[in-house]
Amino acid sequence: MQVKSVFITAIIFLLPILSFSQRPDTVINRLDSLKKQTDTTGQKNLIEPGFYDERTKVNARVFGILLLNDFKQQALSPLDIKGKGWLTGAALVGATVGVSFLDKPIQEWAAGLRRRNDPTLGSFSRTVSDIGGVYQVATFGGIAAYGFIFKNPKLRTTTALATQSYITSTFWSTLFKTLSGRLRPHDINENSNLNMSRFHGPFYAIPYGSNSAFPSGHTTLAFAAARVYAMEYKNVPAIPIISYSMASLIGFSRIIENRHWATDVFAGALLGLACGTQVVNNYHRYAKLVRTGKVKKKKGDLSLNIQYLPGVGVVPGAVYRFR
Repeated sequence: MQVKSVFITAIIFLLPILSFSQRPDTVINRLDSLKKQTDTTGQKNLIEPGFYDERTKVNARVFGILLLNDFKQQALSPLDIKGKGWLTGAALVGATVGVSFLDKPIQEWAAGLRRRNDPTLGSFSRTVSDIGGVYQVATFGGIAAYGFIFKNPKLRTTTALATQSYITSTFWSTLFKTLSGRLRPHDINENSNLNMSRFHGPFYAIPYGSNSAFPSGHTTLAFAAARVYAMEYKNVPAIPIISYSMASLIGFSRIIENRHWATDVFAGALLGLACGTQVVNNYHRYAKLVRTGKVKKKKGDLSLNIQYLPGVGVVPGAVYRFR
């Protein structure tokens, strides 16, 4: 847990520095500029198989650049909320608060369901839960291998985007867990005066062997990956249905196993959907720049610079440049 805290702290301090140190003509700033345009006009992504060629391929360099920009855009996204976005945000917050009133009734219902149907239900829920945890990396690897073996560039690209969504959503989920300090249902001591679903805030001493419940990490990651596959293959109706159904089962399994409250799962799903949507849209903005010749992909370099920022001082920066 200490390693995660150090990682989170480093990212939080690194993002503003990298944001301020980018030169106006870098691909990251071009992506940010294009994002502002599509935020107001809406974004339509090209998902035909022919779109995914050598120009739009996600190699190691492109993966790193997009991942850095994903973190930057996601961190600054609250500052971009305008107009109807505030209404949508208020509605989602209100829905989350509403679900919180059902935490205890749903937890009691799930406990009864588990007692009546064990060991079958318990075995099934553990398997589904593992698919959303330890097995998910292996699943990504298998899908990517299939894409390489059968030369399917769209599948390779989609898996790379799902991995980016997985990484960014893991970071935000871990950060919110650190800040929320919420006990899991199975950590509650029924004989204590502890508020059962209270948010204790950062630095709260979670029982050894566990971590904060809010949001559900398994659910966040499941919906983050599901959103990517659903968006990239929305022209194949079965894939969004399968993706979202599997992610929902993973979230449901976390409640059945008494690992999370309903609010944790609901918030995790929203977080995963948000990360997946941003990652896919950002890639397609990059692909548009490449295909229109505004960014040349084949040759490039990574350089470091140092700038002086009023009120901040001298800060280092990393600049990716395509040539």
